Amino acid sequence: MESAPNPQPLTLHHPGNPSQLVPMPYMAEFQDPDEEELDLGQLFAVIRRRAFVILGVATLVTGGVAVWTANQTPEYEGKFQILVEPVTSQDDNFSRISALAGGLGGQFLQGQGSGLDYDSQLAVLQSPKLMDPIVQQIQARYPELEYNSMIGGKGSPLSLDRFNNNTKILEVRYRDAEPEKIQFVLETLQNAYLRYSLEDRKSNISQGIQFIEDQLPQLRQRVDTLQEQLQKFRQQYNIIEPELQGQQLAQQLTKLDDQLLEAQAQLVQEQQLYETLRRQIGLEPGMAIAASVLSEAPTYQARLNRLKELENEIAAESTRFTPSSPQVQVLLEERQTIELLLGQEASEVLGSQLPGGVVGNPQAPFQNTIRTGLIQEMVRAASQIQVLQVRNQVLGEAAKMLSEYREQFPIILRQYTDLQRELQIANTTLTELLARREGLRVDAAEREVPWEVISQPTIPRDANGNPVPVSPSLPRNLVLGAMLGLMLGFGAALLAERLDNVFHSPEDLKDATRLPILGLIPASDRSVVLPSADARGSASFQDFRDFGFLEAFRALNANIRFLTPGKPLRSLAIASAIPAEGKSTVAVNLAEAAASMGQRVLLVDADLRWPQVHKRLGLPNRQGLTHLIATEMDMNEAIQRSPVEPNLFILTAGATPPDPIRLLSSEKMHNLMQQWHSLFDLVIYDTPPLLGVVDGRVLAAYTDGIGLVVSMGQTEKPAIQQAIAELQTANTKVLGIIANGVQGQNSTWDYGRHYNNGRESERELEAEEEEAISL
Repeated sequence: MESAPNPQPLTLHHPGNPSQLVPMPYMAEFQDPDEEELDLGQLFAVIRRRAFVILGVATLVTGGVAVWTANQTPEYEGKFQILVEPVTSQDDNFSRISALAGGLGGQFLQGQGSGLDYDSQLAVLQSPKLMDPIVQQIQARYPELEYNSMIGGKGSPLSLDRFNNNTKILEVRYRDAEPEKIQFVLETLQNAYLRYSLEDRKSNISQGIQFIEDQLPQLRQRVDTLQEQLQKFRQQYNIIEPELQGQQLAQQLTKLDDQLLEAQAQLVQEQQLYETLRRQIGLEPGMAIAASVLSEAPTYQARLNRLKELENEIAAESTRFTPSSPQVQVLLEERQTIELLLGQEASEVLGSQLPGGVVGNPQAPFQNTIRTGLIQEMVRAASQIQVLQVRNQVLGEAAKMLSEYREQFPIILRQYTDLQRELQIANTTLTELLARREGLRVDAAEREVPWEVISQPTIPRDANGNPVPVSPSLPRNLVLGAMLGLMLGFGAALLAERLDNVFHSPEDLKDATRLPILGLIPASDRSVVLPSADARGSASFQDFRDFGFLEAFRALNANIRFLTPGKPLRSLAIASAIPAEGKSTVAVNLAEAAASMGQRVLLVDADLRWPQVHKRLGLPNRQGLTHLIATEMDMNEAIQRSPVEPNLFILTAGATPPDPIRLLSSEKMHNLMQQWHSLFDLVIYDTPPLLGVVDGRVLAAYTDGIGLVVSMGQTEKPAIQQAIAELQTANTKVLGIIANGVQGQNSTWDYGRHYNNGRESERELEAEEEEAISL
């Protein structure tokens, strides 16, 4: 193996434990530049890049506007203002009457109060009917003026509009090149509009009076009808004071409910007493009454006693004789006679109310004083029960009737309230209409209030009394011209940006490719050929100007190391879409940065068509990759070790073969790559450009991915688009983009540069102190 001075033997070993990896996307679809959408940052970048175009277009447009303005004929404008509605509240009542009358179906006094239709009023003031007499009066002095030329639409010299949407003021403006003509036209319009307002006011007052006169009969009829309806309603439902009657109805219903409950309680009490007495007496009420009456009849009681004696005698004789014996038959006949007499006596005493079973009943004939009292109490209870039953029935019907009336009472009350409200509204409307009619009569007889001119016809003048032109306005036109110029300039800048096919910033590159940016390599004026070993160890090599350039590659290596999660990245192909993108420089410096960070790195110059690695590193290229593939050369003889970085090994390209792709796609090349990937922490391949040859795609297929180098301001977008499309077609893993030649990126590493400066200063101070001590 050949190497620079101080050669060291190549010791191959397996790498240590991989570092922790951070996931990043490695493949994305390229976005068509025509479909890009500029964000705010891109817009500012476009402005910075195309500032000359923007300012040039803006200057040309502004200058053209200034020349055009200077050649225009000046025009002047005058105006006056008219108050068309009172600002006080003298017509508030008038407006309220209008609303009330409108509720009766009428239309009241168009143009009065606060209900003025300004759009219609403006149309009337500019109508030919009103303007023709005014134009004829103006033509007596200025015959060239006509109605169509004054009010011809947009751009006409005469304009009439509301001063502000929240005011009651109309503003009249007239524009012309002659101030005297403006003054005359405005004064003529002012006088004509005042006359119109006077006539319109008179007409409106007369119409208002007539309108009220027409509405009064209908309104009086309405009041009479409502009063009659209210009277009939009161008579039908006997309503005088609805609220008081509602309270009384509730009180009556409550009282009836209390009485009904009391009567029901008394009925239950009397029924219980009646049942108790009936069980004690053992007789029904009718028989008990009959027994009580017969107990007080002496003849009936004497015969009843005789009947009892006969019963005893019959019983006694029946024990001695047979029933058919004369002695027993005589007693039986006498008993029959006595029973007949008892019935006759009972009939005479009780009359037709004689209940059955009374005559001859041993319990009925005589009732003592106690039983007679109980019978009287039972009879009273029975009578009271009948009375209470009738009372309960009457109270229940009355309560039901009051309850039904109470349920209907809210409806009745609502109808009554509606009638009262309608009558009140009608009376109020009638009263106010009568009052307004008298007020209008007074207005018609005593005062006429036309529109009021609050601003006389005037033309703006300067301090010297000269009219100030309103058109053209040089300051305003210059401002508008500058704004238009800036917009056109910005449009031209965007157009130029669209026509520009190169990338100017990493943001543009990332947005277009949708690929991650692996590293930002700043633009640097350092030599492309690395210094010798002695020079690289000197202080001059650590110059602060190159610190950002070197640190960018360290950051790139760190991003690559943390690129894929769970699996260390062992091999990487560095390629570009077209030549002269700086891919060889990136490959060399990336390998050096990775080696300085502790990785064993092998840098392979696989660009067999235009090798550059040995030139960048100042190494001999007598034998290299071509010899290693084509011959049986030992790998240690072809691989060189860096004299500066012990962990950096380089395999140059060697002699240029006639057919590089045959060697790179050979089985031996594939086996060599597998060996390198197992022996080194990282293998970096410098491959040919992607477009035009397939070397890079074939080689990248056997690596862990490819890093695409893009030079800012140089690489054309279609080339990048085609390169990424070909990589996608080959199913090649694209790890990301390496942006080369980024402007202004050195400022990112200022902190590291100052930190390094501080360390160098400390070392110099220590050396001086040691030298002083030795002396």
